Amino acid sequence: MNVTNNIEITNECNLELMARYPDNYFQLAIVDPPYGIGESSNNNKSRSKLGKSKDYGNKNWDSKAPNKVYFTELKRVCKNVIIWGANHFVENIPNANSSSWVVWDKLNGNNDFADCELAYTSFKKAVRKFPFRWHGMLQGDMKN
Repeated sequence: MNVTNNIEITNECNLELMARYPDNYFQLAIVDPPYGIGESSNNNKSRSKLGKSKDYGNKNWDSKAPNKVYFTELKRVCKNVIIWGANHFVENIPNANSSSWVVWDKLNGNNDFADCELAYTSFKKAVRKFPFRWHGMLQGDMKN
């Protein structure tokens, strides 16, 4: 197997980038696109009071989820995909009938965030649960 350590970072439209690659060029894509649920830093005031919320600006970053064209192209250039938040836009993912989802149990307690996040995968495996604490600044094994 020929392995290269070349990494290229670009700042461009994902559709333009993917269009340059042939079918099944990438082994795996792991994406966490905007869910289109209107989440924004405007909601910070309603969050847990365990820590001070930070406003990162860009208040409309989650106003729109990717469309079917994006997911069609993603699945074309990647042999396998893991798409976080797919339950919010599963209708835009071609052939999304999969028994292999990942359930991330955030172990995050009582707040207005979701208790879990779901990821669609193209693998032919059973559903898997991944328990890992994520509650803002309180994350998993902070010591390590």
